[in-house]
Amino acid sequence: MSSYEDTSELSLTVGLLGANHQITKLVGEALGTPGQQSDLQFYNRLDLKLNCVFTAVAPIGYPDKIKSLIQACSETQMHIMCIDCETGITPEIGEIMVLMDLFAQYYQTQYLAVIGGINSSTEWRKEEIITQLQKLTHPTKLRGIELIPLESRPDYEHLKERLFTMGSNSSSARKSSESSAEAPVKVLVDHVFPVKGIGTVLLGLVKSGIVHAGEMYDLAPGETKVILRSIQKFDRDFKEAFVGDRVGLALKGMKSPDLDRNTVFCSLNSMKKTDHATGTLSVSPFYKPQNPNGQISPEDTRNYHLVADLAISPIKLVGGDSISPGKSGSLDLKLEKPLAYDAQGLRGIMADFGPFSKKLRIIGYFHQ
Repeated sequence: MSSYEDTSELSLTVGLLGANHQITKLVGEALGTPGQQSDLQFYNRLDLKLNCVFTAVAPIGYPDKIKSLIQACSETQMHIMCIDCETGITPEIGEIMVLMDLFAQYYQTQYLAVIGGINSSTEWRKEEIITQLQKLTHPTKLRGIELIPLESRPDYEHLKERLFTMGSNSSSARKSSESSAEAPVKVLVDHVFPVKGIGTVLLGLVKSGIVHAGEMYDLAPGETKVILRSIQKFDRDFKEAFVGDRVGLALKGMKSPDLDRNTVFCSLNSMKKTDHATGTLSVSPFYKPQNPNGQISPEDTRNYHLVADLAISPIKLVGGDSISPGKSGSLDLKLEKPLAYDAQGLRGIMADFGPFSKKLRIIGYFHQ
């Protein structure tokens, strides 16, 4: 058996959240080798020294595409706020802070911050940024967030070791946990493509369960059942994949499927689908509704989206309460596209998908 399948290894998934993509690139390359790129850039590496697999995701489609930022957060369990020392705390960093706060509250993600772009002409701003960030995060779940300045190569090594320490203290990072073994398989699919001689290949991250080659699975929210021909990690074949693994899944006998990020690869009958949901919306205290009554309500005719894992659907508010910033209430949602959900119910981030205009687009957290 390959040492890679030693269940003592950690698999850490890290979101690199920033608007300066040169800084996220430097952090990503410290953690892994550049891989698949679209509006998301992946970095992957098996670190033999730490006995740890790092998978980092940078939303290079952001800030133009808010969905890229939300999807990068959805795929990862650790979030790094990447601040540019030259520009400081920008509206983009404010938007990232709000999203990280929601994920820390409702998905128990881990978090820290880094400052890049530090040089002789910008270093005077470093202490100012640190002070400002602590003040801004004080009323949030991110209160007391650790901040690491990246000024030299040893700082990047320190960041990697810090992530490893944080992950080691998190039971969710252990692939060998009993809950992972018993949980239904759930793989978030981020890319799909045909491979000559093999067929359809899905790329994604294992969020729960243990994936076994040769078994039958569902592709939700559709009703397609598939046999998993093979599993690849780092261009090598394996018989199993665990929570946190970045995988390539080759499907047996499936030709040119109409699949996208709304697709979830999962255990048979483990997920349902819906085009209507009634649940609770918790509106961020920092969001300012763009309508006369200053609330999110069924009378609101603006276009919103729900991002559940990587899946996205435009929504209409068809009933429920009028909800002020910082408050929670019930809402009935009509989904333009059916979404899949597991035993926890449909849940995700509600957002305004409009272009970036220095106004917060993250509305809040919805759950059935």
